[in-house]
Amino acid sequence: MPKLVVNPGSPAAWEIQLKPGVNLLGRGPANDFKLTDPSVSGSHCQIVVTEQSTVLRDLGSTNGTFVNRAPVREAVLQPGQTIHLGAVALVYAADKPVVIRVTKTDPATVRLPSPAGAVLAPAVAAAPPVAVLAGPPPVVVAPPVAPAAVATAATPSQPCKFHPRNPGRFLCPQCGRYFCELCVTTRTAEGASRKFCRSCGVECVPVQVPVRRPGGEEGFLARLPGAFAYPLRGSGLLVLIAGTLIFGALDALSGGSSYGLIPRAFGWGLAIQVIALGYLFAYLQNIIHAAAADEQEMPPLPGMGDLWQDLLLPGLKFIGLTLFCFAPAIAAAWYAIANEESSMVPLLLSTFILGVLYFPMAFLSVAILDSVLAANPLQVVPAICKAPLEYLVTLCLLGAVLGVRWLGDLLVRGLFPRGLATHSMSRLFEYFAAEAFWALASLYLLTVAMHILGLLYLTRKEKFGWLTR
Repeated sequence: MPKLVVNPGSPAAWEIQLKPGVNLLGRGPANDFKLTDPSVSGSHCQIVVTEQSTVLRDLGSTNGTFVNRAPVREAVLQPGQTIHLGAVALVYAADKPVVIRVTKTDPATVRLPSPAGAVLAPAVAAAPPVAVLAGPPPVVVAPPVAPAAVATAATPSQPCKFHPRNPGRFLCPQCGRYFCELCVTTRTAEGASRKFCRSCGVECVPVQVPVRRPGGEEGFLARLPGAFAYPLRGSGLLVLIAGTLIFGALDALSGGSSYGLIPRAFGWGLAIQVIALGYLFAYLQNIIHAAAADEQEMPPLPGMGDLWQDLLLPGLKFIGLTLFCFAPAIAAAWYAIANEESSMVPLLLSTFILGVLYFPMAFLSVAILDSVLAANPLQVVPAICKAPLEYLVTLCLLGAVLGVRWLGDLLVRGLFPRGLATHSMSRLFEYFAAEAFWALASLYLLTVAMHILGLLYLTRKEKFGWLTR
């Protein structure tokens, strides 16, 4: 079976055993094999293994895919070739084909390797010709130990490697790590659905998980009331307060508020707005991932150590997703304005409504698979059709949450129409208090909305099948 050696020649070298068919590699959780280096894109490339060849295809990665230092979009791999995914080096290795030589034997003189050296009877000796392997004698390899010999369903669970607040439901017998449902790859083998480790490619073993709900797994509608209490569990309130301060600072620096600190003329406002959108997208993606992993408390705020990976790239993803979903409405508006066509208003409204209906599921798909390509209608539309009632309820709740936020903004502006121009110190203090309170309330409502989206995926992920392809 072909394989990839990651970081060859270094102490951190490890192997990826490629499976027949499509193998997805990237930094996102949806890949068959996850490479955590920041230079690797969320969905970087795929390797298709067939009986005839192994083909590498780049999936529109940011830093490119290289074979023997040459950039490629698609290439047939040969054993020994060096592959670079961003800054990660890999070496492709494959078993050499075995040459078989068929030797005819004399039926009357075939002897068994037995102490007695008995001669085969004519009826047995008339067997088909014996196939003899050319080359060195075969190496006897002990049969692999079944995963059940390492752990069984009675093995107690430990926290998931990537979601520590969530118990691990599967144990990888090779690396010894525990994973939740979101962190393993589901494949169909011998007519059964099986779970595999994303790093090792080895089949995982289900382990015993403490039952948290005596009544069994709850459905989407049963989980909805808890969504409004979710942001306040554990350290959630502290996360909301810290997030409000960060987003408020970014908004002020970008000039998006009435008290912008950097003039728009300097050109920095747009760049900081992209950074703010990127941090917002990363925050919302963390909330969705936590809900999809059935975590009961809010995750911490996303990091900001890498300007490109943590801020700018997520911001561009958010902008690209928005432009894609509302492209028909933008095109209709541009045509109506350019040609002064008032008859285009019905088309403009209908395309905008379609964008609004399409955007939440597309956002969920992009957040789960960590790629703008996941907004493909061939993936989003079937998902909507597979859970129409749940998605309709989700749309209504999202609309209500965003509507409350919009009304709150109008209320603050109505109470303080002059904003910072208020001359009275008491009124100015009241204005800042109202702005801070409503910013915190808005982040709370947005967190609730994203948690609801994550619950939609959690309860319907088997139907969606996004991580099993």
